[in-house]
Amino acid sequence: MIKDLCTLNSISLLDEAFEKLEIYKSLLKKWGKRINITSILKDEEIEKKHFFDSLTGIKAFEKAGINLKGKHIADIGSGGGFPGMVLAVALPETNFTLVEPRHKRCIFLEQVKRTLKLNNVSIECRRIEEVKEKDFDILTMRAVEDPKSAVKITKPFLKNGATLCIYRGKEPFTDEIPGFTIEMINLDLKGVNFKRHFLFIRKEVNVGT
Repeated sequence: MIKDLCTLNSISLLDEAFEKLEIYKSLLKKWGKRINITSILKDEEIEKKHFFDSLTGIKAFEKAGINLKGKHIADIGSGGGFPGMVLAVALPETNFTLVEPRHKRCIFLEQVKRTLKLNNVSIECRRIEEVKEKDFDILTMRAVEDPKSAVKITKPFLKNGATLCIYRGKEPFTDEIPGFTIEMINLDLKGVNFKRHFLFIRKEVNVGT
């Protein structure tokens, strides 16, 4: 399923990545029964709505002209690792910090990291406002109701030059956010019945005259 969807949508992953996603899926089903990680626990649904959905970010970054190799990405409110852990599996040459305040979910993320031997992942079990490191290139957020609130809590990072990438569903965001530029990327996805668009938000650069 996940391999077919990636092929249909021109997302290239190594065979090792698909093998790791299979193990990840098993861990998610096992832990999901014990702690509240996600209500989606059927194989096909996990692969579509968690794994493939997370991987669509790769296409969005390509369309936005952003090369992720060597970058440091912070995934905010990572939960069960979506999209951050999935992207870390797919992009071994990119570093990820998964920021998640809920302790039980952090334990799960640490287990996934150890089992999959992901040397490009670190876990911050705290709120993003409590993270002292500000040197991220990119911030990712999924299932964001209000992009303005997302900008508010990530402003220190954006002021430091980071780009905020928000995964969104079919609802467009048409507002402006003063002091920030917003680029919207729409994806025409094949093999699934949901739509995705992405907001890339950056601090405006004031050019002196």
